[in-house]
Amino acid sequence: MKKYLFLILLALPFMAVAQKTYTLNGTIPGIQDPSKAYLVLLKNGAWKEVDSTEIKNGKFQFKGSVDEPQPALVAVRKIGMQAANTRDSQDFLIENSMITITGNDRISGAKISGSVADRENREREALMKPVTAKIMQLQNEYGKKDANGAYIKSMEERKMAGDSIQKLVAMNKDINQKFAETHLNSFAGLYTFYLYVLDSKFEAAKVEPLFHRFSADLQASPLGKRTVEKIEIGKRRQAGAKATDFTQNDQNGKPFTLSSLRGKYVLVDFWASWCIPCRAENPNVVKAYNALKDKNFEIVSVSLDAGKEQWLEAIKKDGMPWIHVSDLKYWKNEVAVMYGINSVPQNILVNPQGMIVAKNLRGDNLLEQLRAYIK
Repeated sequence: MKKYLFLILLALPFMAVAQKTYTLNGTIPGIQDPSKAYLVLLKNGAWKEVDSTEIKNGKFQFKGSVDEPQPALVAVRKIGMQAANTRDSQDFLIENSMITITGNDRISGAKISGSVADRENREREALMKPVTAKIMQLQNEYGKKDANGAYIKSMEERKMAGDSIQKLVAMNKDINQKFAETHLNSFAGLYTFYLYVLDSKFEAAKVEPLFHRFSADLQASPLGKRTVEKIEIGKRRQAGAKATDFTQNDQNGKPFTLSSLRGKYVLVDFWASWCIPCRAENPNVVKAYNALKDKNFEIVSVSLDAGKEQWLEAIKKDGMPWIHVSDLKYWKNEVAVMYGINSVPQNILVNPQGMIVAKNLRGDNLLEQLRAYIK
């Protein structure tokens, strides 16, 4: 018995080393043409090819290491073919473990096993799949247009479908929330929390307590540190916070600073000329501005445009006679990044003392909503 115990203890250091690397073995016997497999990882928000190898007798292998589980993609492309439609791929969560990919003649239909993070994430996706399918069905059915570009379904029917879609979206959000709550010792749980509980409009005060329920190791992980940063950025746009000051050039190239409007109510509106919901909301903003512009009220629109011509054309076409700023950096607009804005339209209402008193006020009754705050 002691001999066996000794052998087990002797093996432990090697087991620990193995956990710091991944080995990915692929077996797709139906791939006959000379082809290569590519391993691509999502790093700093961008996909980056990290390895490639020729497929021999339907088999390939990748070895390496990652700091923590992360999104990855394995793709197959015939040698000498560059067109995108010749590529066959599948994404998954890679981690430092023994991972196998087995299939018949394509990566896209292959089975991936060996990654705990990926398995748990697929379990979450399976819960959402029927709900998402229903959302897609409603969007396709009620979004159809005739040859003249007019909606086939009536406005009343489309509104009812829209209400149903909102309920289904809320169901998916609830699935993600419960998954995170029940996977507090799991990377997939924190990954879900980071991506889906901390969505584009999360309330930092409401969701932060859940983060502190995750294991200490997960909180201290690279993803945990990014999560803390995301929560802190989210606090910058919550009601009760002091509005973070910024300076950005207006449409004439002159610097504008938010604090220069101290003493007024300011609606900081995040939008873009290419954003259809933003353009649909602009008439409500114009109506509110015209009614309140002489009542200690101002609007500052921060555009997430990348092209100045399109930006200026939209301002003119939509009749928006207030302050406009942009650095033309698209989603990397520095003010948007500062406030954690990753979807538009969004806005914050700042009072004369420079404090945020409300956010995401919009709709046909925008004027009434603003009047409730502007005294």
